[in-house]
Amino acid sequence: MSKNYSRSDLMKIAIEEHLKCTEFPRVGVVIAKSGEVLATGYRGETKNVHAERIAIRKLTAEQVKGATVYTTLEPCVELHKEQEISSCAQLLIDSGVSDVVIGVLDPNGTIYSQGYRKLLENNINVSFFNRKLRAAVEEETFDCGNIHKIYGCGKRRVPVIHSGNEIEVQFSQTDERIINIKWATLQPTHGCVDLQSSNGSVLVAAGARNFGDISDPTVFRFPSHFARMKIGDIAIVKPSNATFYVLIQLIEIFDNDIIFKWEVRNDR
Repeated sequence: MSKNYSRSDLMKIAIEEHLKCTEFPRVGVVIAKSGEVLATGYRGETKNVHAERIAIRKLTAEQVKGATVYTTLEPCVELHKEQEISSCAQLLIDSGVSDVVIGVLDPNGTIYSQGYRKLLENNINVSFFNRKLRAAVEEETFDCGNIHKIYGCGKRRVPVIHSGNEIEVQFSQTDERIINIKWATLQPTHGCVDLQSSNGSVLVAAGARNFGDISDPTVFRFPSHFARMKIGDIAIVKPSNATFYVLIQLIEIFDNDIIFKWEVRNDR
């Protein structure tokens, strides 16, 4: 007789699957109906195939239809129109699953929350792992663990809700110098969001339109603990005791999240 598992148990089984991954990001999937496990999968189980697709391939179309999918990471979306294989989000939609339970949203700036939204737009019920298990997934899903830490330079899409989103900017993965920033007070109707850091450490690079325009951050005046930023604005974050600084540019604003890019530089 097959065993019926609770929602929490099925989340844990998905986490067990993602811990089998030997590369990042780790992803584990469970497909279930009425608490019964129908199939599992994890990223890397089949080379170059995503975990959702691996698990679905183990079942018939009838088995998948109406099932609940537990995935430790938000399903991917199409990144370009010429993409040969449909995204995992589209695969779940086409397969007729009824519910998707997600561990964490993908912090990748090109994917973050888009898979989640696509599922909702196609009338699939979406919920999330409980808080304790979600924290466990975050610790084990991404290389270097914490998705609230960024390194060197890059671009990311992040949520800005409630009290804001705190992020550690580390100079590099081998250089552990850190500056803390926080995005808060998102006002999408006014097209602005606040970038915060320790008192007196934020400067607005007035007039600069790209990082290459800034050769010396000390030419900019009026330091504050925050900068109210609009799309295209650049801020410089440098606490008084820091030996490096961070350039941050706001790229896009959405209802609940933003896209920004950053670059660290030694203070010479």
